[in-house]
Amino acid sequence: MDLVSRRIADHAVEFLDSFRVVIINGPRQSGKTTLLRQLNDCRGGTYLTLDEGALRGAAHADPDTFIADGPRPMMIDEIQRGGDDLVLAIKASVDGSSDRGQFVLAGSTRFLATPSLSESLAGRAGVLEVWPFAQQELVGGSTSFLSTAFEEPEAFRTTKQSAFGRPDYFELIARGSYPEILTMRSERARDQWYAAYVQSIIDTDIREMAKIDEPSSLSQLLRLAAASTAQEFNLVKAGSDLGLHRTTVSRYLGLLETVFLVRFLPAWSRNPTARAVRRPKLHLTDTGLAAHLLSVDAEGLGARVAPARGPLVETFIVGELSKQATWSPFRVGLHHWRVSQGPEVDLVIERTNGRVVGVEAKATDAVGLDDFKGLAALRDSLGDGFVHGFVFYTGRRSLSFGDRLTALPISALWDR
Repeated sequence: MDLVSRRIADHAVEFLDSFRVVIINGPRQSGKTTLLRQLNDCRGGTYLTLDEGALRGAAHADPDTFIADGPRPMMIDEIQRGGDDLVLAIKASVDGSSDRGQFVLAGSTRFLATPSLSESLAGRAGVLEVWPFAQQELVGGSTSFLSTAFEEPEAFRTTKQSAFGRPDYFELIARGSYPEILTMRSERARDQWYAAYVQSIIDTDIREMAKIDEPSSLSQLLRLAAASTAQEFNLVKAGSDLGLHRTTVSRYLGLLETVFLVRFLPAWSRNPTARAVRRPKLHLTDTGLAAHLLSVDAEGLGARVAPARGPLVETFIVGELSKQATWSPFRVGLHHWRVSQGPEVDLVIERTNGRVVGVEAKATDAVGLDDFKGLAALRDSLGDGFVHGFVFYTGRRSLSFGDRLTALPISALWDR
């Protein structure tokens, strides 16, 4: 497979020139190491990985000496395996110099979630997220959907026909987007890879981080999360199903989020007193992983009755837009919106200037006015603050449905 250009790379170079420390977070096997090596090739410095036992032992035994030698930037991969003392040694080192780009720290857990560590690097570090490939990266697209949706939404109202049909989308969803997966031709090989991947994260990252005695409960919870993707997760029911206390389920979900296996989409409301549902929506971070956990393949997603089809299509769209948000030229927040006993929108994307784009996901080849009810309600409530609403579906054409409402093929996320 040819080397795929990562859109986040430009931000990484910019952050090297702006911060003393650059933190690169993301799931295992998402391409962080490749990005570090590319930065090392263009900027020089020192590359170290704490997956190597000898280096990890040295970092634990004498963190001050470990980081003392070697040209900068010092790039440390799997930083979470170095422990708190290593991060504190880095903090002390950068406090002694105002030079930019001293360290690049890559981690497969949100290791700065610990308040003491996040405070230790506050004001000194810029944080980037590297996810498995977005489709836009794989096709080499230069303009993201997010940028055009906010700045030129009418450009999507075109008669261009998509080359993608339902079977193509289901193949993308069932395959997933981890770099290693893209080189595998058989479903059996991918299935084996996902099984080993989950086991490795639970046995290594989570057990090292949280000292979990019964990792089987985490595996069961992850499968339950896959079955609940694109939904508001019910902690009480999950606890009952798994024989765990609600607080334990909440803690375990937090661990799964910390290692980038699940993400939570918070509820959106511009008015704090509005009757908006406050519970977040849960999404698996990769649809290939979700499909593996649910034992469903592309053919199964295309069957006449396929309960996982709608949720996985929505999770796929949320995932693509979440990846695009990491390299967007402007900052956006991603939420879901549902008024109690009222309208709902799968994804509300809000810029810091208050402008909003709404997105709905439909696993169908045809759309109608009823599919725009939530978007129309959001448009009417926001007025000029509403930029545009899009319904993504598995059909092939873009279709106008009136004032700032458009149906788009899912492929419009990466292909214009």
